[in-house]
Amino acid sequence: MDRRVLTLGCALALFGLWLLVSAGDNWLDRSHSSPERRAFEHRWWNAFRRMSYAHNSTFTLLPDNVQQSAVALLKPGSEFHNSIAGLYHGQWNAVHFTPHHNDTIGQWNTTLPEGYERPANASTGDLEMTLDAEPSIDDSVSLISGDVHLRSGGFNTRLILQGLHWHTNGTAVLHAVPELSAQTTVDVVRAMSTSRAFDQARGIYDETLGGRLLSYTRPEEALDGCSYHIYMHFGTAPSGVQAQALTVSSNCNVLLATPSGQHVSGVSHARYRQKTTRYFRTGLALMLAQAALLFLQMRATTTHAAMSMVSHHTLAMLAVLYTYIFIMHSIACLAFGGIYLIFGFVTIAAYLLSMSLYLKYLICVWKVQSPDAFDALNAAGRRGLLTVYVKFYAVLIPGVYTIYTFIDTRSRLSQWLMAILLTAMYSYWLPQIWLNVRRGVARRLRIDYIVGSSIVHLFLPVYFFACPENIAFIRPTPLIWVLVAYNLSQAA
Repeated sequence: MDRRVLTLGCALALFGLWLLVSAGDNWLDRSHSSPERRAFEHRWWNAFRRMSYAHNSTFTLLPDNVQQSAVALLKPGSEFHNSIAGLYHGQWNAVHFTPHHNDTIGQWNTTLPEGYERPANASTGDLEMTLDAEPSIDDSVSLISGDVHLRSGGFNTRLILQGLHWHTNGTAVLHAVPELSAQTTVDVVRAMSTSRAFDQARGIYDETLGGRLLSYTRPEEALDGCSYHIYMHFGTAPSGVQAQALTVSSNCNVLLATPSGQHVSGVSHARYRQKTTRYFRTGLALMLAQAALLFLQMRATTTHAAMSMVSHHTLAMLAVLYTYIFIMHSIACLAFGGIYLIFGFVTIAAYLLSMSLYLKYLICVWKVQSPDAFDALNAAGRRGLLTVYVKFYAVLIPGVYTIYTFIDTRSRLSQWLMAILLTAMYSYWLPQIWLNVRRGVARRLRIDYIVGSSIVHLFLPVYFFACPENIAFIRPTPLIWVLVAYNLSQAA
């Protein structure tokens, strides 16, 4: 008994020591150098409170036309939206410029330092933004945090942002930096377009932080890069929120403006959850229907003669297609988290069920058509199994890379690769057609299975490439109907 108590005491002591070490680097530093740190915080805080628009604003570095555009965008309008938390997507046009000179701040170098990246001049790209809001000490202003993803051909960056939103006029001023960069609220204050907004922002952050400097400690692994001021005006729209946005970098001398006549479309977090839930429920229903159709097809081909008329290449292509879908949805659910895990994993389980049924059917058909292919006791069988694995991963890995590149960059090259991948994967009926021609037989698969499977499998590409309100914010393309016609023509 004493040995057990001693062992438990040692374990608790080691656990306490681990907690002390894991939580204690910053604590130890503060305890050993608290006078120096307090003196530094005091000097820094006094400097923060003495900041002025005339001497510390980065907005004044911008060219006159950019300043005028930002001021015009931030003017109070007759219609504006107060609740801006949600997801936004839109497009931008990039324009390079030469900054002004400010004797206090200094003029930014027009040549980008090594490691800095900006969009090409006159290029166009996409914007995806997530915003969250929380109250500040001023009832008319909210504290904003979130992230933004900017991408175009040859340019792709993810930024974290923070800023302020004014409820009285529907405007917001945000500051965004690369994910591994050090972000401070000082940059938000310096981004303000007027002296009044500058002083108001400084006062809000002064009181909100309450004298704490922890938010301003620069991490050792921080990287420098192009930082952006984002000026936005939020208005109402029939389907949610829409905004005009002006994104400008004073240290990389580039302006990203919403194209004329367009806007940044937004949807609240609650409505986006509803859309995502409907998508997962629809996917679950379709996968269960597909599993039922496949089960009926398997029951209709129980004899060796019937299985010999089914193309195992068609089944293999469908199994790979479901593997792509399974991986894509798994990554999406883990990335979103929260409520998406509940509905997402149920849908993923349905995809996994369909994939398992296809693999089981494939093995049964393959064993009938090639009895020696799965015999691991002889050299020919082992070579056959190795060939199957090599072919599977040779097809799977490039496809997964193509899907990831398309989702992350949406570049022209990734769009062409995605088009090639979809065309190849939705040619799954061709091996069966070729087998029917070679054997000189009519259709050997159930008609309800062929038609139903074609409709179920077309749901994903039609949803993401034809529906303008899809959950991935992919722009519709009329070329998707070519793929639909191509796939249905095989089933005819």
